[in-house]
Amino acid sequence: MTDECSSDTAADTPTRHGETIRCHPSIIVERSLSAIVVLAVLATQLGRGAVPAVFAILFIGLVLFNYRQWSRTTVRFDETGVVVERNTLFKMKKTLPYAKVASVNINRGVLNRVFGTSRLLVNINSGSGATVPEAVLTFRQDAAERIRAGMAERLYGGEPVPEEEPAEPPATFSPADVIVHGLFSVSTYQTVSGFAFLAYSVFQLYLSAGTGVDGRALVSLLMFVVVQLAPSVSLISHYYNYRVYRRGDTIYLEHGLIRTYKTSFDVSRINAVRVKRTLIARLLHRSCIEVEVVGLASGSGESLRPVLCLLKDDAAQQRLLEELVPEFVYDGDRERQPAGARGVLLVRAAIASLALALAMVYPSIYVYRATAALTGIAGTVRPYALPLATAAAILTILYAAYVSYRITEFGTDSDLFTFVNGAVDRETVVMNYDRVQMVRITRGPVARLFGVARARVHLLSAIGGASVRSGYFEEGRLAAIGETVMARIASGEYDYRKNSI
Repeated sequence: MTDECSSDTAADTPTRHGETIRCHPSIIVERSLSAIVVLAVLATQLGRGAVPAVFAILFIGLVLFNYRQWSRTTVRFDETGVVVERNTLFKMKKTLPYAKVASVNINRGVLNRVFGTSRLLVNINSGSGATVPEAVLTFRQDAAERIRAGMAERLYGGEPVPEEEPAEPPATFSPADVIVHGLFSVSTYQTVSGFAFLAYSVFQLYLSAGTGVDGRALVSLLMFVVVQLAPSVSLISHYYNYRVYRRGDTIYLEHGLIRTYKTSFDVSRINAVRVKRTLIARLLHRSCIEVEVVGLASGSGESLRPVLCLLKDDAAQQRLLEELVPEFVYDGDRERQPAGARGVLLVRAAIASLALALAMVYPSIYVYRATAALTGIAGTVRPYALPLATAAAILTILYAAYVSYRITEFGTDSDLFTFVNGAVDRETVVMNYDRVQMVRITRGPVARLFGVARARVHLLSAIGGASVRSGYFEEGRLAAIGETVMARIASGEYDYRKNSI
């Protein structure tokens, strides 16, 4: 359960050991705001007779309920941890030891700016706290900064942690970089789908010229906005004013336009590093870096992995990788898939192509019969649109299978191992054996026929449980990952602190 609180005006020095403080009363407004909107809409639509009075009573009751929740919730910062306690009908006491805290972050939304507050997010390095913070405590901005600085000292060895950005950061990101990242870091499949909807919308508008706006064109245009435009705008807003740097073993991130984020985490909390390149990014010779790390949940419903580098040219990305996370720089050799993998991929591509062709038979016949009598552009294009699109899709499936066979790689060394995947959007994932939660080897009927297998490596992630899948390799080579983990545990090389919860 997440506790949302805001600092009381009496809590001028909220970092004193053992001091019990109460939350800022603005939490009452924050919790009641969504209900105000809902009740106002309902009152507008159903505003007859006694209905508005009922809604007014419900709203007053909700405000009183939130007031009681606020007044009965206290926060205490002890020597060993944070204690959040609620003394209502359903009592609750939550203790968060500093030793288990992964990060303490700052998040500021629109309401926080209005009230001059900041949300303090306390995250535990565990699966349950991966996507939702263990505690959300919104204090006055200055108080939240003091608390975060005090907790950071305890988290990072008892020494004051300087958070000022270095005079020469490892990389700078201009607004143009943020826009490029927002536009071209969206997956290629999503981009193709979005622009397909846009093209269909334009085509329908052309066909309906002079006869009024076609409803199908508006629906397709809306789908383009939902699938392509809105995600890009959201990413641009999310990563606006992006900054990243490292001091000691701590990485600092700061970004945001409407909602601002200020995050820091220890390098030991990183479970994997992903270097990602969409198709357009590869054409621009750009790539970005994401990390799998638990304990950075924003509490705003977003499920994004932390980004250490926006889409930058490959040289800048490699330099930033070496400066921020040299522990995950892989210099070993990588091997390509064996010949058996090609057979598996071709069989899969053939099955998918056959299924697609059979699924398109009836729609193609129906469209041909429905438009056979039409003349002009509509009569020429429509009967053959589906067969041509199906043929193009089948060729794409076969080509993707060929590319996947050619580029998929797997490599290991003494401390790290890596997977390279992606027929269209490339992804290189580097993992440490000590971060592995579980390794699962699978062999389907076709894979057994060709003597290969696939591995799925499970890790903890900021978006919950994450897994990384390999290509098709010999079973013994993939099984060596789990065997190496067990051997490190048996020999004492396995560092449990890198995987502690």
